[in-house]
Amino acid sequence: MEVQRRMVNEKSRILIFGGTGYIGKYTVKASIALGHPTFIYSRPLNAESSPSKIQLFQEFTSMGATFIHGELEYDQIVAAIKKVDIVISTLAYPQVLDQLKIIDAIKVASNIKVRNTFFL
Repeated sequence: MEVQRRMVNEKSRILIFGGTGYIGKYTVKASIALGHPTFIYSRPLNAESSPSKIQLFQEFTSMGATFIHGELEYDQIVAAIKKVDIVISTLAYPQVLDQLKIIDAIKVASNIKVRNTFFL
């Protein structure tokens, strides 16, 4: 029982793919509000970044989230996953095939415990 209580109180490091997107931004806010160290995997900001993405970057950074910038390249994904306990993907429908890279990277990193998988 004591072990179970400690597990409930422990905060997991959460990595969110698509954290600046429509659904992802709410997932990030919820993770931070629950006190979890929150990491957001995102493309780097550049001159073509929308003002809303820049604003989200600033907001999430001020809330304590950590951005991991990169493209959806396999080695970069594996490196990011090795830093966390839980992976959440909120990537948009056109990026469904990119989620296969994330799943493969989770298997290779071998530090993520799979409890439930949800597909929207």
